[in-house]
Amino acid sequence: MSSFFWGKGDQKDQYRVFYWPFALGLLATSSLAFFIAPWVGKWLLIVGNFTLLAGTICISLLFSKWNNSLTLAKKTLASILFVGVFCAYLYLVAYGQTQQRIHLLNTALALVSLWQLSTLLRIMRTEDAYQIKLLIAVELFQLCARVLRSVVLILHPDPTLVSLYQEDMLGFSLRISSFLSNTVVCILISNYYIEKLMQVQQKSAHAIERGMLQSLNALSMVRDNETGNHILRTKKYLRSIASKLREMGVYKDDLSAEAIDAMAKAAPLHDIGKVGIPDHILKKNGPLTQEEWVIMKTHTSLGEQVLEAAKVEDAKHTDILDAAIEIAGGHHENWDGSGYPRGLAGLAIPLSARIMSLADMYDALVSERVYKNRWSHEDACTEILRLSGTRFDPAVVEAFMLERNHFLEIANTYQDAEA
Repeated sequence: MSSFFWGKGDQKDQYRVFYWPFALGLLATSSLAFFIAPWVGKWLLIVGNFTLLAGTICISLLFSKWNNSLTLAKKTLASILFVGVFCAYLYLVAYGQTQQRIHLLNTALALVSLWQLSTLLRIMRTEDAYQIKLLIAVELFQLCARVLRSVVLILHPDPTLVSLYQEDMLGFSLRISSFLSNTVVCILISNYYIEKLMQVQQKSAHAIERGMLQSLNALSMVRDNETGNHILRTKKYLRSIASKLREMGVYKDDLSAEAIDAMAKAAPLHDIGKVGIPDHILKKNGPLTQEEWVIMKTHTSLGEQVLEAAKVEDAKHTDILDAAIEIAGGHHENWDGSGYPRGLAGLAIPLSARIMSLADMYDALVSERVYKNRWSHEDACTEILRLSGTRFDPAVVEAFMLERNHFLEIANTYQDAEA
């Protein structure tokens, strides 16, 4: 958290700057000084005015940093403005009048507000954050309040005014509203930073998840005897069926665009449990014995265990892993309850697994293997239709039949290279 504000790490990051905590401290000091100055003395009023000016200048530099437009020239001009106003104010404290000091500070703060508005308007061209729009509104209010305060004093000068705290009700109200608007500015900037931090954390979490899924997928492909194109095909088959189901209005509560995307990204991990199957069974060319088949069927439970172990406790954004766990553990369950590993039936089988089951079988039927010949697309469709209501969810089969031409197109586009 501290490195985010103080600039450690990547110095090119436009949000990693120290101006914000510095500005916040200056504005807090200013508010405190103005509050207790009537009981302490004029010197504390001087502190309040200059911490206010310094704080607003720091916010201006911060906005320029957001816009990637902070240059040495701007820093130099900001320093000249602060030193110049500081010297002029001290002179007026000694030889001038209260009204002159008010005009001086209002003019300086108005110039800073114009700088901030100009920068925020440029930022808004590329960023649609609501905080930027509200900051523009607040800065406009502050500018108008400061100008109005000086105009009132010019039109109705008060030669008896010897202290800032002797202003009339209008002047007092404008001053208080300016202080309150500074508080709003602080809240908006803090909220903006919190949102940026959350975005950074989310990007980091998604990057970690992508890296982990890629590693798991690579592990799965190393152990599986299926081809890379099999992974691509089944992924596209699953998305095709899920999208058609959503279009049909079937299981629409479970098939949001995000859910379908998670299923598709999880599809390549459906057989990751095969990492735990011995080579003499997994890579056997001929049919498996009954004992070998019992071991082979454990790949579904093993897949669940591998993917569950990959989840971090209390982690967020695990939709893909959750879908992968459902698919790995349930894509060999049958609609009538005759499948494995749990013998689930009907809607008790996760929807993602029901879809994957059909996609996986279609690809197995129409693909050439050392132990079987390739089925034609028409024969595969006939077989799947025959298994509707026993092995497959009838609604999933209906969606498949509507998409069968698309399946053929996918199969032809991503077919395996001839040996």
